[in-house]
Amino acid sequence: MKRWLKIELGGILLASLAVLSVCKEVPPPFVEMEVKGVSLDSVGQNPVVILADKEGKKALPIWIGLLEANAIDKELKNISSPRPMTHDLLYSILGRIQTTVKEIKIVDLKDHTYYASLFLNLNKEVIEIDARPSDAIIIALKSKAPIFVSTKVLDEQGIALTKKEVSAGRHGIRVQEITPSLASHFNFKGKGVLVSETIADSPSEVSGIKAGDIITKINSKQVQSVEEFEEALDAPKEAGSLRISVFRDGQFVETSLSLKP
Repeated sequence: MKRWLKIELGGILLASLAVLSVCKEVPPPFVEMEVKGVSLDSVGQNPVVILADKEGKKALPIWIGLLEANAIDKELKNISSPRPMTHDLLYSILGRIQTTVKEIKIVDLKDHTYYASLFLNLNKEVIEIDARPSDAIIIALKSKAPIFVSTKVLDEQGIALTKKEVSAGRHGIRVQEITPSLASHFNFKGKGVLVSETIADSPSEVSGIKAGDIITKINSKQVQSVEEFEEALDAPKEAGSLRISVFRDGQFVETSLSLKP
């Protein structure tokens, strides 16, 4: 009797462990993203394509070429060219050989270069082809195919769209976390927060702070995150102004931000 009881208890324990392992949340290896648009960065005026997850929690900026940016913008706006461009030709060839695009994946970042894969349905098989992210994104838009980004890449290079961005209503400035990719783009080594926007005629703009600046210190105190930036703004100020240290065009400069209404 005791032997059967032990076996039964052992079975219950194994079943419980199995349920726990199933219930434990494991992040997916890839996150589906949407193309939000293309723009120019505030410093070098270089084209950037912006991807964002469907929940609106994170965005991923990828610097691309001008021709590819124009092609993506045309696809988003449903503008066709008078004659077939390179991506139009490739898409037409895929159609003529009865090959469809299953999905594209941005799989890795090596030496500041993103790597993507194009997955094609061909003769009842799925084949994977190495591609530049910009080319793969254009083909995905033409094919209405889903776009995925590696969770690892998104965690390391993604920009939080909620909670970690300061409203521009306070002193007319909005800042965001700076990812390794952004730091590399601005040739910046260190800790700080990136200014993504300043409102016209606000105290921040009057003080000379610009989009693309990286704020490193406030009143000589190191700023390493958006949370620390907020704390510095909320701390009592007897002088009525803040000394802001920023990294701009490869140099560190200091300016004074007035807190007067």
